[in-house]
Amino acid sequence: MIPYQDADFSLPYNGIVDIVVDQRIYVEVIVQRVDSRQIDTVIDSCWATPVNDQNYAVRWNLINNKCPNSGDHTVEVLQNGISTISRFSFKMFAFNDNYSKVFLHCSIHLCLLQNKNCAVVSSETSHPITQHLETAGVLTPGQTLY
Repeated sequence: MIPYQDADFSLPYNGIVDIVVDQRIYVEVIVQRVDSRQIDTVIDSCWATPVNDQNYAVRWNLINNKCPNSGDHTVEVLQNGISTISRFSFKMFAFNDNYSKVFLHCSIHLCLLQNKNCAVVSSETSHPITQHLETAGVLTPGQTLY
């Protein structure tokens, strides 16, 4: 999982950076070393926690059932199920209390292209989204990105 600064996915975050609340973050989930003619990557769900524990009780869902969380209108699934790269974006937020970090977690699956179609159609938006491995990353609002 790679966070980017821009919608073109050309400026990845490296080292120590400032991320402020409401800043749009672009995230790429990529599977490497597979045959891209036979495999597509599909994000099933992504969520954030304030600690590095994917099962932590405090969490915010970004993507549910391959679709943006209907309760968070900042989440956009940009590409899912059409290549080995899936992409989404959201506006940075902070958890309440004294949490200073946001950890991202995603559950994905690999789709065999034998049917030539792994593109995701969101039942919540009723249109195609050009957009059970676990991957995780950390974002720190207003502080650093690791």
